[in-house]
Amino acid sequence: MITRRNFNKLSLGSFGLIFCPNILYAQNYSGPINWVGGSFLSSASDIEKNFPITKPASEILVNENNSTFLNKYLINKLKSDPISNIDLNLGGYAEGAELALTFGFSAEFDFGKFDDETDNTSIYLIYSFGQSLLYNPKSRIIVSSVPVRHIAPHVVKKDEIKNFKNIKVELMKRAFHNQETPNQTYIQQFRNMLQKQSFTKKEWLGRKPKVTDIILPDNENLYKNFGLSKEKFKEFLGQSATFAFGYKLNSPIIPYTKTKGLGLTTIMRFNAATKLYQKVATKLPNPDLEIHLIHQGWEFVEEPLQENAKNVLNVQLGMGIQLKVIDTFEEEEIYNQSFFASKQYLENNDKVMRSDAATVCELTEALLERIFQSVIDENYRINLIKGDQVESGLYSAFFQLDNENTDEVISQSKKFVNSLPRV
Repeated sequence: MITRRNFNKLSLGSFGLIFCPNILYAQNYSGPINWVGGSFLSSASDIEKNFPITKPASEILVNENNSTFLNKYLINKLKSDPISNIDLNLGGYAEGAELALTFGFSAEFDFGKFDDETDNTSIYLIYSFGQSLLYNPKSRIIVSSVPVRHIAPHVVKKDEIKNFKNIKVELMKRAFHNQETPNQTYIQQFRNMLQKQSFTKKEWLGRKPKVTDIILPDNENLYKNFGLSKEKFKEFLGQSATFAFGYKLNSPIIPYTKTKGLGLTTIMRFNAATKLYQKVATKLPNPDLEIHLIHQGWEFVEEPLQENAKNVLNVQLGMGIQLKVIDTFEEEEIYNQSFFASKQYLENNDKVMRSDAATVCELTEALLERIFQSVIDENYRINLIKGDQVESGLYSAFFQLDNENTDEVISQSKKFVNSLPRV
């Protein structure tokens, strides 16, 4: 059962529910940094299973210097928009470099295809999560980590699909870089998030936050005909919370791992010349700021829009999330608050354009970003306690911090903010 306030007054969430980033300019490291390129945060044996779309897309070659499409445009972006006062070595390796930088893919989520017969198109929705990782190549210890995310609903004419062996791979390639929307690409998001990363030290400074515990309802009926397994949704929640944390709090965060006690991550870099992956085993810092998420589940409520229009459904989705933050050094719970979100939208009764998993994941992500925004932004915190209503011509959405004890929320938020590592 979802706990909530005022469910009846709550009201298709879209990607417009996601906040835009606030850019934080970091201080700069004076020594050389070796650019490693694109990589996967996974063992070699698991890359194909975990990244069936991203892997082949990242291996697409271009003619110049036998480079991959991904690495070519990563380098182009870092050349055209360099990080100020950073000695980033984009070609070869500086022997004296004590830091190395890579853009590593950490997870992919394919929400499938939806056919729109009215205009002969297909709609594909793919989420991808990654990390900007700065590490010491000698000690192989991660120094700083900033999450990166890309969401792309792709609308493709059915005639165009026939031109490609795997249209999803082509769409991921376009997500990396395309001329039509260069400022909305995965590579541009990576460049934006670099501004939240510290290049000043050779070791992780301050507290080390990490999403360590995710609790989901035991109700297995939630996952019947859902589109994602319970374990896959758990991974989505961990990746999404990690991104929302870094995105809104302007703070480095240890990458999410499926296993709580895992202190290692593997960086696998594709060598375009040999067509093989090169392995770098790196050590993650031990977290001392543990983030626990309790997702209370979700509920869809459907009813005909009108008595004489039963082919159109009015759909409401409600969910709740509890966030706990544990300071393991002080052995103290510093934050514990519950939140609620809902969205209301119209859909056809045949549900051909509906993905329950995509809808739940989108609202979950929108709520997580508002949760972390409320921690650092006093004005928005007050707004979220009162209830944040989002209106559009296509949907309405509602978000709320479920605690009327404003003093408690303020105190816990300040304690949370004061515990964060700074760029």
